[in-house]
Formats: sequence, structure tokens, C-alpha cells
Amino acid sequence: MAYKLSEALATLSAKSKGVEDRLARAQAEGKAKIDAHLAEARASAEKAKGEFISKASAAKADVDGKASKAKSAFQGKVTQLKADVAARKAGMAAKVAAGKQAFNVKEAEWNYNDAMDYAANCIDWANIALADVEEAALEVLDARVRLESVKAGGA
Repeated sequence: MAYKLSEALATLSAKSKGVEDRLARAQAEGKAKIDAHLAEARASAEKAKGEFISKASAAKADVDGKASKAKSAFQGKVTQLKADVAARKAGMAAKVAAGKQAFNVKEAEWNYNDAMDYAANCIDWANIALADVEEAALEVLDARVRLESVKAGGA
């Protein structure tokens, strides 16, 4: 029998190391992508904030310069109501986004736990398989001893 158990175990060990390396790379790439998305979201929010402040300032100056005192008061009230509505919409959007994020975190935790359970299960099966290999190897040795005994003229 030209096949050696130690060579098979060495191959299995090399494959295991490769899996660990791929998992580490995937984890590092995931962090980088999350950081990039976070930076993009922050930049977009700052831009929108600047545009909102700029538009609000321009509208206020225009109303103050062109309208009478009553119209100015009315427009100020309208602007305030719009800002309140926008703030409420933004608050609701933030709550929805936070809820989605919380759900995504839970879902990711579930997926992670499932993957960990699967990996642990695979390890258990590998241990069972290794025990079967050990038993089979011992049976091979036992059969070889019997063969040599029979060849030597023993019973």
C-alpha cells in the first residue's frame, strides 16, 4: 500500500491553513468595504447639510428683502413648518435606518452563528472521519500481521 496516512494528514492540514487564510482575507476586505461606505455616507450627509443651510439662508434673505412685514412673518412661519416637516422626515428616516441597521446586525449575527455551528459540525464530522481512518489503519495492520502469519505457515 503506497498511500501513507501522514501524507494525507499533511494535505488536510495544508488545506485547513488555506481556509484560515481565505477567511482572514475576507474579514479584512469586509472591514475595508464597511469603512468606505461609512466615509461615503458621512461625506454625502455633510454635503446635504451644507446645501440645506445655504438654501435656507438664501430663502430667508430673499423673503426679508422683498416682502412686507406680514409676508415676511408668514414666510418665516412657512419656512419653519417646512423645516419641522423636514426634521420630522429626517427623524423618521433615521429611525427607519436605525431599525434596518438593527435588523441587519441581527441577521448578520444569525448568519455568523449558523456559519460557526456549521463549521463546528464539520469539525465534529472530521473528527469522526479521523477516528474511522485510525480504525481502518489498525485493521490494515491487523490484516498484515495475519497475512504474514499465514504466509509463514501459521494458522
